[in-house]
Amino acid sequence: MPSAAGAGYCFEMNPNVKRLAWILNTLGFVFYLVWLSQLDARQTLRSQDGILFYLPCVPFLFVFMLLINPKPAPKGKPWWQSDEDYAREQLDKQKKAEAAADAPASKS
Repeated sequence: MPSAAGAGYCFEMNPNVKRLAWILNTLGFVFYLVWLSQLDARQTLRSQDGILFYLPCVPFLFVFMLLINPKPAPKGKPWWQSDEDYAREQLDKQKKAEAAADAPASKS
């Protein structure tokens, strides 16, 4: 379902499902870290293959990032537009708004 602004897709999650996902993801991550702490340090930290024990942490962090509410984008000039073009566009909009405001007053 497209968002109201038309910029990509918006997914509104049911608050109860989101809370359950937070709880399950947190519990899974904590239990995995506890299990990881039970392993021998030589096996996880001092060997080259030890990094493989930490790779399952990435999906937990990814789920946390997906569950965080996105911040609305600030309104301003697009990244691709030059400062001069943006300033000119804003002046044109201002002049059109002033002309539209003056037009009904002059007709009366």
